[in-house]
Amino acid sequence: METRFLSHVEKTDTCWLWTGSICKDGYGRFNIDGKALLTHRVAYELWVGEIPNGLVVRHKCRNKCVNPEHLETGTQQENLADRVRDGSLARGEKMGSAKLTEEQVRDIRNRVGQSNQALADEFGVSRRMIHHIITRRNWKHVT
Repeated sequence: METRFLSHVEKTDTCWLWTGSICKDGYGRFNIDGKALLTHRVAYELWVGEIPNGLVVRHKCRNKCVNPEHLETGTQQENLADRVRDGSLARGEKMGSAKLTEEQVRDIRNRVGQSNQALADEFGVSRRMIHHIITRRNWKHVT
């Protein structure tokens, strides 16, 4: 399995870049016994060891590489904190499911006095979403 895995890896001076199949989120995918697994998890298990229950594999280099020296385990909360710090966490209009743009969110927030229902109808979202935008529960990063 190591040989097959490494046949899809391009080693640079630092990172090991995955050249095989890629998921929609940009992470590598490797099939074992008909099951698609994330490559950084496979690399960790091949060269470092078993991933402890409840932990995820994090990238120290902040790249989606498979160099086992760049991988470590941590909690999902630590992983999300890394992504927020690095700016790699999809949020707002970068989310595949986003119905609004940042410009539309600013427009909604600037329309003080208009009913949430009228805004919801105009922008094609729920009244609750409008409320969450205005109260900054959603789209917090938009100023």
